[in-house]
Amino acid sequence: MKISVVIPTHNRADALDRTLSNLSKQQFDETWEAIVVNNRCTDDTDTVVKSRSFPVPLQLVHRDDIPGPSAARNAGAAHASGTYLVFIDNDILVEPDFLQRHLRALEKYPGCWIVGQIVNLPEMDATPFGRYRKSLVPFVPTDEEARETDAITGQSVSMPRVDFELLGGFDESFFVASGEDRELLMRAKQKGIQLLLDPGIVVLHNDWAGSTIQDFCLRQRLYTQTEPLFWQKYGDAYPRQRLVKENSPPRWTVDSISLIVWKRTKQILGSRFVLATLLRGCVTLERFWPWPPLLWRLYRLALAGAIYQGFQEGLQRLARGDSDETTYQVGIQHNGL
Repeated sequence: MKISVVIPTHNRADALDRTLSNLSKQQFDETWEAIVVNNRCTDDTDTVVKSRSFPVPLQLVHRDDIPGPSAARNAGAAHASGTYLVFIDNDILVEPDFLQRHLRALEKYPGCWIVGQIVNLPEMDATPFGRYRKSLVPFVPTDEEARETDAITGQSVSMPRVDFELLGGFDESFFVASGEDRELLMRAKQKGIQLLLDPGIVVLHNDWAGSTIQDFCLRQRLYTQTEPLFWQKYGDAYPRQRLVKENSPPRWTVDSISLIVWKRTKQILGSRFVLATLLRGCVTLERFWPWPPLLWRLYRLALAGAIYQGFQEGLQRLARGDSDETTYQVGIQHNGL
C-alpha cells in the first residue's frame, strides 16, 4: 500500500460526503486507501461512509475514548497500511491529481514532509470580511518551487508513516483543531525533518464556519485556548513567544511600559461588552460603509480581543487541570472535529 489517507470527523456528515466524493476521483495509479475516523459522531456519519461506493478500500474507525482531532488522526494512522500518510480534514475538497502531487513531492524530497495550500470558498471573496481573511494568507503561485515552511496544517499534509510512528503521533492533550499540528512539527524538526510547502498542491476548504468576523473571532478564541498548553510544554522553545508576552498577565518589574499598556488594552478589548460592541460595529460598517482601512482595523481589534479571551481561558484550563467538557463541545461543534 503506497498511501493511506486519514480523515478525522465529528458530526459533519454532509461535508464529509462531499469530501469523499472528490477524493474518490483520484487519477492515481499506485495503491492507496482512505480511513475515516468517527470521533464521537452522533449524526449519520457511519451511514455516509458505509453506503459510499469507493474505488479503493475505505475503512471506518471509531475513536470515542478521547475527544479531538489528535486522537482521531492517531487512530486512523494506527489502522493505516500505507508507506506514506496523507492527512486531510472532513471539509477539504481535493483535485484529481492530489495524491499524485503529494507522492511526487515526497519522493523528490526524501526525508521531508509536504504541505499544500488551502484556499477558501470563492464565494467568500464577495464579502468584506472574506477579502480581509484572504489577505491573511497570501496565495503562492502554483508554478513556484517547493520551499521550507513552518506553516503546517492537518488539512493537507503528508509524511512517511515511519516518521509519524517514530514521533508517537499527535499529542492527544490538544483537544481542538489547533496547535497539535505545529507541536508535531516541532518534534519532527528536532529529528532533522523539514516541512516543505508545495504550491502546486491546492485544496478547497469547504467551510463557512469562519466566513464572518463573529465566527472567525469565536474560532480564534477556541484555537488560542491550546496555546498555554503548548507554551507549558516547550517553555522558551515555544515558537509564539510574542503571543505569550501580549496575552499573559502584566509583569510590572519585567515588562516595558508600552507592553503593559498593550496588555491592558487587550484586556479591555477582550471584555465581553467591548468585544460585542466591536463586532456590532464591524457588522454595521460592512452593511453601510465597507471602507477597508477602517473596517480592517476594527477586524484586527476584535480579533485581538478574542485571542486575549482564548488565552485567558487556556490559562484557566491549565490551572484547573481538567478537560472542561463544555468548552470542548463548543469547540468541536464549531470546528467539526
